[in-house]
Amino acid sequence: MYNIAKAPQQDREILFLNTAAKIGVNAAIIEKDFWVCLSLHYLFHESKWKNSFAFKGGTSLSKGYGLIERFSEDVDLILDWRVLGYSVLEPWKDRSATKQQKYTEEMNHRLQDFLEFEFIPDFQKHFSILIDEPVSVYLSKDDPGTVKLKYPRSYDEESILQEIRLEIGALAAWTPTKMMEIQSYAAECYPDIFVQKTAMILTTTSTRTFWEKATILHQEAMRPGTSMIPSRYSRHYYDLYCMTKKGELIKALENLDLLNQVVDFKMKFYPRGWARYELARAGSLKLVPPQHCLASLRVDYEKMRAMIYGVYPDFEEMMDELNALERIINTVIMEKENVQDLDSKYIRGW
Repeated sequence: MYNIAKAPQQDREILFLNTAAKIGVNAAIIEKDFWVCLSLHYLFHESKWKNSFAFKGGTSLSKGYGLIERFSEDVDLILDWRVLGYSVLEPWKDRSATKQQKYTEEMNHRLQDFLEFEFIPDFQKHFSILIDEPVSVYLSKDDPGTVKLKYPRSYDEESILQEIRLEIGALAAWTPTKMMEIQSYAAECYPDIFVQKTAMILTTTSTRTFWEKATILHQEAMRPGTSMIPSRYSRHYYDLYCMTKKGELIKALENLDLLNQVVDFKMKFYPRGWARYELARAGSLKLVPPQHCLASLRVDYEKMRAMIYGVYPDFEEMMDELNALERIINTVIMEKENVQDLDSKYIRGW
């Protein structure tokens, strides 16, 4: 990968244009995908903290597991909170709601200081050396947990955010994870010109991400009528829909304890009374958005069309399938269904 990063910009541009022509997408997307993969390789193989990260979220579903067909704006990373000076079990200690909130705020402040004064200077210096070109790495003004990387670019494309957003959080569950192989679309199309085509990355399991996404949808289903679903949230509905289509439901239903772990984590570290996380269990889980949010969610989903390079599901179809998925998950407990029987009863033909 680094041999491509060090190549003349004109050569990279030709590579990205040819790859884009093969796949049928914008060359700016191919370029960004290359730099995302290279950044991940650096963080997990070259960085001073290479053993302190785990890869999670939507980008892991596309690059690691091949479960979704959309390009992500962000790279979600978990930072081992021991880097910030905490012991393995310390954050889990029982605290009052007020003390827990203060503890969470303190951890976030420590994270921001670490990113600004240790991680970013180190990343910018050593990544620039490896690619023989200076890059700009800085902390987002809007989100102190997000590090932005301005990569060398060949294109100006307004519809694509031409920077890499590393969303780094310490308050996230580290397990379960597994090693996954990732590679850029350029390396897939032209493997012979890459000295190193792939990178092994420690990645959150797809089953945990399934339940993470499901609990996000539950939260939004409980959103009060006085507020709207945040922008770019339609991606979570698309992701869960695609994961179900790719057969992840059976694995998820066989791991209902993992759903409970996800819920318990959110209730402790990200409590929101209105989200009703205590109901985000098999038997009472909600996935369908409230009526007052449907119109804005549809518009948000239409804006995401350019980032989906595979089949673009119809919005109504997606909502219908999520409605069915909600019934299935709750039926497993309510009717004590055998999980394996669900394949023929509900899922086959989806």
